[in-house]
Amino acid sequence: MKIPGSVNRALIRSRLLNTALISIAISSFVGCMSMGPGGPDARISLSEMDIVDCTVEGAVRQIGQSFAYQEPPRMARISEFECASLGGTFVIYDPAAPNVVIEKWLPFAEGGDVSAQHRLGLLYEGVMGAEPDYTKAAHWYGQAAKAGHRESMVALSVFYEKGLGVERNLLRAIELYREASGMEADSIMFSSDAYRQIEELKGELAEEIANVSAQRDALKIQIENQKSQLAALGAEKTAQAASLSALVTQLDSQVETKKVALASLPSYRLLHRDGADRSTSTRFDFPELPSQVTRDRGVGKFYALVIGNNHYDQLPNLQTAQKDAEAVSALLAENFGFSTRLLLDADEEQIKRAIYDVFRVADSTDNVLIYFAGHGHIKDVSERSRHNGFWLPTNADEDQDVNWIDNWWITNHLDTSKVRRALIIADSCYGGVFSTDLPIGPVTRLPPLADEDFNQKLKRKSRFVLASGGIAPVLDLSGPEEEHSVFAKAFIEVLEASSGTMSIVELYGRIFDRMDSTLARIGLNQEPELRIIRAAGHQSEGDFFFVRN
Repeated sequence: MKIPGSVNRALIRSRLLNTALISIAISSFVGCMSMGPGGPDARISLSEMDIVDCTVEGAVRQIGQSFAYQEPPRMARISEFECASLGGTFVIYDPAAPNVVIEKWLPFAEGGDVSAQHRLGLLYEGVMGAEPDYTKAAHWYGQAAKAGHRESMVALSVFYEKGLGVERNLLRAIELYREASGMEADSIMFSSDAYRQIEELKGELAEEIANVSAQRDALKIQIENQKSQLAALGAEKTAQAASLSALVTQLDSQVETKKVALASLPSYRLLHRDGADRSTSTRFDFPELPSQVTRDRGVGKFYALVIGNNHYDQLPNLQTAQKDAEAVSALLAENFGFSTRLLLDADEEQIKRAIYDVFRVADSTDNVLIYFAGHGHIKDVSERSRHNGFWLPTNADEDQDVNWIDNWWITNHLDTSKVRRALIIADSCYGGVFSTDLPIGPVTRLPPLADEDFNQKLKRKSRFVLASGGIAPVLDLSGPEEEHSVFAKAFIEVLEASSGTMSIVELYGRIFDRMDSTLARIGLNQEPELRIIRAAGHQSEGDFFFVRN
């Protein structure tokens, strides 16, 4: 089983005030991304690759021959190296001011900067590890949502769904999610938890409609019975009859309003498991997605960084990680057109430099997949925080977090990368801690997407993590005669059997089914999880596609 057993920062002396962000020229992802001395990023230390909240001074502009002025400073999420190269400032650590990052973003948010408002929402929500203040997070998400910021709309919909910082309102949550996605309700995917809540709300609305309708019908009967007596009634009785009629009108309005609310709840393409004991995914009886689903539209280039660690300096060795990585790398390159880079028995520096490089090679229309097979660790299982999850490189210290690769370090680079679609695959212990967002329910045999919906998905930025298990250890070998882990075996078999184009949601559903049947035979329990990484900029209805050659 995969069970895991100061600050050194270079000073940048030059201030490149009149240049854009430093770009590293890398001509080929496969052949030219050197990891050693003399490579294109050899001058950048590991600490300088860390993403920071950087305050950059405004440009000095000249008007005519005599008047010069300086623009206001701006905030940017960039690497330490880029921040220092631009003459910017950032805080490494300040124990006296734990909210210093919030204080840096606040003036920009108050000034109407939508990105700063969304950033404050994330900070107050606590996704960065701080103590959450949901009321303030909802406020800033709301401000950005008013300006049309899609990621803030999604975040605010989650708040309304859970009742965080706002009164719980599932109808408002669905409305926000639909607005952010730009898609019809029947095309939207929901988590299994949201499905359950939607079904509960449908039942509540149906019951309310029945009750109000019964009251209204009873009043109508009462009014009908009194019609023949109205001529003999006095003024007071006539007023009572008019009041009853007004009440009937009011109840009619309530019934119509609730019917509209009920009709607005989606009832199609919902992902769910009926209970904790459900062992197979939901299926739809639709044909495979046709191979021409991409319809010659630009889905960008595909890059894959595949890491497999078997041999550790201080931790128990693994048996299958390298074979898993080699098979996955070859499959992605040969059958799906990925430009791949394979790292075997990689240490902290090799992994971090490779991640840093791939996000600078990929462009704004491209796709990046990072596959990690090796040891993983979590510091505190009781507290699900992105800061508690780690990938362990070959030089990881067993008792201290020296050289451990924090999940949040990877998330930061996902967040600041311009790549359109990104997928992290973690076949390691506690991989599910990579994201705190709700897991997506497993589903297979999805109906083909309409052209309009497919176009919308291609425009959206996506950030997914597919973990081989939740917050628990995972199996290294899938059986005595096997050479792959139970997860890798299912992943490889599903991709090998695929044709045309497959979304990450459908891929996950098929992996879930295969793993479930495999583990049931040997009496073990391990469920893969698919989650979005909202803190890395995932947009509603974003997707990741595997396009067969």
